[in-house]
Amino acid sequence: MRRIILSVAIFILALTLAACGGENNNGDTSADQGSDVTNNEGQDNNDVDDQDDNNTNDTATDNNKTSGDMQTKMDELDYVDFELSVEYNGDKEFEASLEKKQSSGVEADLEDELNGVDIHGQEAFTKIYPNVKKLTIDQQTGKSDAIKQALDAFSLESNYKELELEIKFKDGTKIEFEDKK
Repeated sequence: MRRIILSVAIFILALTLAACGGENNNGDTSADQGSDVTNNEGQDNNDVDDQDDNNTNDTATDNNKTSGDMQTKMDELDYVDFELSVEYNGDKEFEASLEKKQSSGVEADLEDELNGVDIHGQEAFTKIYPNVKKLTIDQQTGKSDAIKQALDAFSLESNYKELELEIKFKDGTKIEFEDKK
């Protein structure tokens, strides 16, 4: 019998702690603050918790929408894979890549040691995509023209040590250019 009473008491205590644990009293444990606390919009704390749940769902929806937006924008390009790597004196590198994956959406990476930028995902896509969209490189574009277009699109200096540009087109063909100075 004692075990049952002890179990019930622990269960009630746990529920009480869980119910009170979500409130932020900023260290003040006064009893009159817990039940009638309202936010600036006049909602009680339970409504705020509901809002947090909705915000979590909204974030997941936004991420799915963002992924879909990236795929839609990639469909506007003639390329399914774009990689640019430029190495400068002082071991400074610039690397930008966009790749449309069949199963997992779009991957984007931007590592710009010249400007101290190292970003991935949506943030990288937002920076890289407009520059790639400017390119008019196709399978017949010559090496010097492709390199010039890539450097111009990303506002990069032409005094590089080494440059690699790889582009895979929607039809599966791939072009690669390498240049060392």
